[in-house]
Amino acid sequence: MVAGRVYIGAESGVFYVLDETTGAVVWKRQLDTTPSGPCPVRGISSTAAVLPDPVTGTRTVYVSGARYLYALNAATGAVAWKTEIGPASGTTYYNWSSPTVVGGHVYVGLASGCDTPLARGGVVELGQHTGQVLHTWYSVPAGSIGGGVWSSVAASAGGSDLWVSTGNECDPTINTCPAGNQMGHSLSIVHLSASLQLLQAWQAPGTAGHGHDWDFGSSPTLFGTTGGTPADVGACNKNGTYYTLAANPLGRAPVWMKTIGAPAGSLTSCIASAVWNGPAGTLYIGGDGTTIGATSYGGSIRQVNPTTGSFIWQTGLPCAVMGTPTLDSAGVLAAGTYSCPKSGAPGAYLINASTGAILTTLPVGSSRVFGQPVFAQGTLLVATETHGLYDFAP
Repeated sequence: MVAGRVYIGAESGVFYVLDETTGAVVWKRQLDTTPSGPCPVRGISSTAAVLPDPVTGTRTVYVSGARYLYALNAATGAVAWKTEIGPASGTTYYNWSSPTVVGGHVYVGLASGCDTPLARGGVVELGQHTGQVLHTWYSVPAGSIGGGVWSSVAASAGGSDLWVSTGNECDPTINTCPAGNQMGHSLSIVHLSASLQLLQAWQAPGTAGHGHDWDFGSSPTLFGTTGGTPADVGACNKNGTYYTLAANPLGRAPVWMKTIGAPAGSLTSCIASAVWNGPAGTLYIGGDGTTIGATSYGGSIRQVNPTTGSFIWQTGLPCAVMGTPTLDSAGVLAAGTYSCPKSGAPGAYLINASTGAILTTLPVGSSRVFGQPVFAQGTLLVATETHGLYDFAP
């Protein structure tokens, strides 16, 4: 949401700009989709960034298509530049990662669309004005595959430091791997410089070599202080555990780790990023299947002590929280839910951030909600999988 307009992409590959007041289409543009092949055909899964061009000042939309990163004129949809991110050959690469724009640069992850086969993972740095590829960091050595970065890159305020979470290694028990494949920095939280030099990396213990889908799908969240530079970085692994490390330099062992959800299953896993409210010093984490007290739930949202990882409150939900929740300035959390491993119907909720009490269930037609709800300009936007985009009044 920027200046009364909604910028949103669909898996059809069409990128839309809507009038916030009426929902009318201002302009739309068809972007690329993945070719038919071993992976499902996909268009846009990530969130766009809307910022001024650092040279011209023109408001520009930076959005990931299936294989290309685009810079579009926000007023007209005209293409300022487009750059292919993934390898020029093969059909397995896909732009899951939302672009991170900071310091005149754009950062986007390298990942496969599915694991048949894996692609060589990493991060690409582009010039914001030109779209020129400046540097590429790979999570695994040349000749190896795996370690995809399908979450978004976290950056310090000035862009001097970056943190990424990486995906699964190529495991011969479930994947076809090249001879001599190395896992490199798969299954890790990684600290990079602005020019993508490796500074430190930490690999989650016990996640490799078991045929499990235990990679990091949660984007890193910086948190831990009420002012100045965040002290810690954390992300949830698909084994259901949230890991917190010292951010800079990256810690060699977790400051704390906490079970948030169940290990990844069919259409459910712990991939939501945490919500950090810096002024208040509060941290919130959504997840998939869990038990609170003696009751099993399909998902949850919790307030977590950022220093110790202990739960301040816990609220169980019928279905898994897959997209990141959102906090508004009035102390209300909006959380969408996706898959329901036991029973119930997916939907979206407003939750009291101080107590965890459910304030209301939003009427989204029992549709799955994967994207992050957005508070903007006095309203709440919730994108659903099958029932369209909703704009709710306060």
